[in-house]
Amino acid sequence: ALAVRGGEIDPITVGKGVVLASGLYGAFDPKGNLDKYGIKAEAKGQAAGRCTAWMQIMFAAALNLDPETTHGQMMYHMLAVMVITEPMSEVFGAPKAPSVIWMAILGAVGYKTLDGSLNKWVPTAIWLANGAQFFLAPQSAIDLYEMKGTNRLCKAMTSMMGGQMLCVGTYLAALVMDKSQSEAFAYAMAVNGLAAVKFALQDAD
Repeated sequence: ALAVRGGEIDPITVGKGVVLASGLYGAFDPKGNLDKYGIKAEAKGQAAGRCTAWMQIMFAAALNLDPETTHGQMMYHMLAVMVITEPMSEVFGAPKAPSVIWMAILGAVGYKTLDGSLNKWVPTAIWLANGAQFFLAPQSAIDLYEMKGTNRLCKAMTSMMGGQMLCVGTYLAALVMDKSQSEAFAYAMAVNGLAAVKFALQDAD
């Protein structure tokens, strides 16, 4: 913990605050957020940026939830985000059926995880597998969801989105492996750093 005037500040509190603030700004004003990085984005780039910001909000949510129930709760949170970001998917002319199927899966997995009948590794694996696809092979994710008219920025934002999913998945995996919340947070932030480095060195113009 960080000592401040005789007291202590929990690094997790600081970390989730920073992640949440960044996500909220990106979701509220994606154009302004991208402008600050010198990135000029048209409508589709802004839509992709907003989706990425919502995934940052998901990372902050995971850090804020009770570690005992966060695995199941994050399935419900992701379901809600899919509803919230559906208008952004419409910008790309993506079909709604895959989203509806995923919503049903997320709801079922969340329910069964919270009632104790499903191993916590199942929701963890969903975050890790999807995160890995989006982060390492963003074009395959774009093709899978039939997003039309994407450009290089959209692909970069898709990869960043995957990076945030991997942060959540890493955090959940560490908790399943009986790591403390502080340790899980440290592992997740290390992944966050790697995602930022990849964007800076490979994806950013």
